[in-house]
Amino acid sequence: MKKNVFFLFALVMLSGILFSPACTKNETTGTLTIYVSDFYTGLPIINEQVYLATSYVNMQQGIYVATGWTDYNGMAFFGSISPATYWYDTQDWQDWGAIKTFAGVDQYVFLYVNTQAKKAVK
Repeated sequence: MKKNVFFLFALVMLSGILFSPACTKNETTGTLTIYVSDFYTGLPIINEQVYLATSYVNMQQGIYVATGWTDYNGMAFFGSISPATYWYDTQDWQDWGAIKTFAGVDQYVFLYVNTQAKKAVK
């Protein structure tokens, strides 16, 4: 009887090792979704261009690594971005933010724009 219990225990452990998924996925990029909404009303900002830059200076100078548009939910999606610190800004508002991204991680950011005046055209 003891031999059967030991054999069954060993069989269950071995089958768990054989049939469990392996952790061999090697992610090198992540994703970033930026949700842009109006601070005062809480409504999403639709059809707004969103910029990603690798530094604050680059953002101020208009040197961007990626651009995107917000959808009807106010979300701009950036897929397959390398792990780094990114500064994000919108086309028509003076509010901005920054986030550090990681490989294999889907991240979400909320940008509440509250500046009533539009940016001056350069």
